[in-house]
Amino acid sequence: MSPRISVIVRSYNRIKALCELLEVLLDQDFDSYEIIAIEQSIEYEASDYALLEKLAEDNKIKLFKYPPLGGPKARNKGVEHAEGEILIFVDDDDLPFSSEWISKHERAYQDEKLVGFTGRHIGRDKDCPYLSFMRWFIRKTCMSYSFLGTPYTFAQFDEDVSNVDWLHGTNSSIRRKWALKAGLWDTSVKNQDEHSFAFKLKPYLKDGFRLDFRKEPALIRRFDIEGGMGKRKFSAKREFQNQHRYIKNILFKYRPGLKFFYPVLLIWACIKVGMQFTKRIFENSFIKSA
Repeated sequence: MSPRISVIVRSYNRIKALCELLEVLLDQDFDSYEIIAIEQSIEYEASDYALLEKLAEDNKIKLFKYPPLGGPKARNKGVEHAEGEILIFVDDDDLPFSSEWISKHERAYQDEKLVGFTGRHIGRDKDCPYLSFMRWFIRKTCMSYSFLGTPYTFAQFDEDVSNVDWLHGTNSSIRRKWALKAGLWDTSVKNQDEHSFAFKLKPYLKDGFRLDFRKEPALIRRFDIEGGMGKRKFSAKREFQNQHRYIKNILFKYRPGLKFFYPVLLIWACIKVGMQFTKRIFENSFIKSA
């Protein structure tokens, strides 16, 4: 019998962190799930890989080894190998907050109109970091797009928000049939594929079908581990190039009318670079105080 849930993990050059995640996933209090690990590492310690192969002896784990595929192609490979009707996505440097993480994902789908949702992210102190006066704004913009197509996130919010625009790349889930209906994730982009997927999915979200943001289940973001794509160490120039690719390769493809606002979007990209570096300072403060 096929499992009801497929947990899909993409991994690149973080075998040790992947093993820690797999150990937590194997300890989940749930009766029908599989773990699809798309492993693409080219640099690793032999002892870490030995542990990975040992863990993969568990019947719940399906380990697939590939040369580096890139984020969206690796995600699509995970879907290709998955058998569950609900797909849960988690990055290899994150950890579910509790042993009920999978069951809470599945429980949400008792709502027949729910297509997919993003669960809350938490940092080391586990508190919501947003100031009280911001809450009214976050309730309206969490996981949504501005009129210019630029994304708001607020993934550490501690309230449920219904009818959002997009799903985060980690601690998100979706009904498999809807992922297939949207055509899976674009492999023509290096990252930010969650946004191109959202634009592809949006035309199908009619008659009350929707995406949500939910405070449960929560996921621990591990700021002490470098991201697989190295984004936490991007220079200002490289981060600007990253945002510019979003504008040209995603926004202009799915919302071509926004080309008229190109100068404004360039200003947004500069502001985004500043915000990213401010966030990096904030995250580094967690590491130093740990």
